[in-house]
Amino acid sequence: MNSRDQKYIAIIDQDKVTDEVRNIAVKYDPLNRSGHEGFHVTEDAELHIDDVNVMREHKLIEKKIPNDAIKIVPLPSETGQLVHQYGENGFRMYDLPIPEDGRIIGLLGPNGIGKSTVLRILAGKLVPNFGTTNGELDWNQAIEAFRGTTLQTHLERLRDDSVTISYKQQRVDSLHEANAETVSDLFVARSDDPDRFVDDLDLRSIWDRSLADLSGGERQRVAIGATLSTDADLYLFDEPSSFLDIEQRLSVAQTIRSHVQETDAAALVVEHDLATLDLLSDAIHVLYGEPGGFGVVAQQLAVRTGINQFLDGRLKEENVQIRRNSIDFPTAGERGVQYGDPVLDYPRLEKSFEEFSLTVESGQIHTGESIGIVGENALGKTTFVKLLAGSVEADERTVLGEVTVSYKPQYITPDSDETVRERFTAVADLHSQSFTRRIQDPFELEPLYDRSLGSLSGGRVTAYWDCTLSCTRRRSLSPGRALSIPGRQSTCVPRR
Repeated sequence: MNSRDQKYIAIIDQDKVTDEVRNIAVKYDPLNRSGHEGFHVTEDAELHIDDVNVMREHKLIEKKIPNDAIKIVPLPSETGQLVHQYGENGFRMYDLPIPEDGRIIGLLGPNGIGKSTVLRILAGKLVPNFGTTNGELDWNQAIEAFRGTTLQTHLERLRDDSVTISYKQQRVDSLHEANAETVSDLFVARSDDPDRFVDDLDLRSIWDRSLADLSGGERQRVAIGATLSTDADLYLFDEPSSFLDIEQRLSVAQTIRSHVQETDAAALVVEHDLATLDLLSDAIHVLYGEPGGFGVVAQQLAVRTGINQFLDGRLKEENVQIRRNSIDFPTAGERGVQYGDPVLDYPRLEKSFEEFSLTVESGQIHTGESIGIVGENALGKTTFVKLLAGSVEADERTVLGEVTVSYKPQYITPDSDETVRERFTAVADLHSQSFTRRIQDPFELEPLYDRSLGSLSGGRVTAYWDCTLSCTRRRSLSPGRALSIPGRQSTCVPRR
């Protein structure tokens, strides 16, 4: 990227802004000197400059300002070794992490930034093209590009098929498509010691169960166990904590760590749960860039340092601002939410299945209220939600209320070639200010509009579903009519 194309933003610590700071910033701003608006003082006496007006020349002002009151930092740009590009104008991946024997390296970054692409390359499932989108690909080009680095050895072993890799992919909803009927069949096919991880991952009770009948958490634990059961040189885990409750995340992390240390194998983990990532990893790489546009693997950092810099939105060693704002977690008292009238009343409900029964005590849901459902897997959380949504009927009493209930299922399988734009057009007015403010901008949908639903990454599929259901919630339905949302086990039912 040409240095003139580099974008910058100004970080201003208003607590450190004095009259001296204001005078220097306004006086020496090259935009102000040329008759344009740069740094200026607002009616609230705060120093301000619009992000779009910040440029490299403003770093000269930064050097004149005392007490680090102003910092001019670059926004993410395409930098490093271009490793892979999807199509002529497609997503571009820069640099790769290096597997290390006996250590677990974490990958942290937003969805659509290339984490799964990195794993696929290191697993040998994707040959990097280094930006060449036409022509035959081979590992020799990759080896030459990383000659003299530790990564060269791994790539040579991929070429020579002399490295064993065990890869737990992101999606576990297709686990039943494996060449096995039951959980035990899968483990027996993977290992000479199929019983090794059964107790560590609490699989004994489902050992003889069909893979097709497993819950999300059970599928995840089975997939992790099957991955660990393979005697491998490199283990790759793409989001191992999804679908798992808190206790299971702890036991899974401990099991993975123990196995990697005992075997002196290398491991890479993609994980969004920061507590799990902290527990699992020996070091991490933060990935930054433009989701769906390009991704950059930053240099390796200590776990706590990397997580804190990711939350702050600035990588100090790279001197790059990866996000305009930091990620903060407000307490319940800071949210200042006031709940309205009850929108849904539900009585005491009971639902019995062949091997499981659930009892739900009566309750209410109020306008503006978000209720969390916490509990171990297989205790009925999903069944409870389905009872409220109407996709499962209670044994006797039913949920009443004049309200439309939108339900996002646990498993999301968007196999359609339909584009995101086409699907949203069917349920919302894309040109309305309400849609732009509530849905499009917060979920960063605009870059996805021309993508097919089947091409979206796991996180972006989930975002699409969340947005679709948010749109659905505003639709008026005639009494007794159900709105079908495409996908597995999905319902949107008007309650009467």
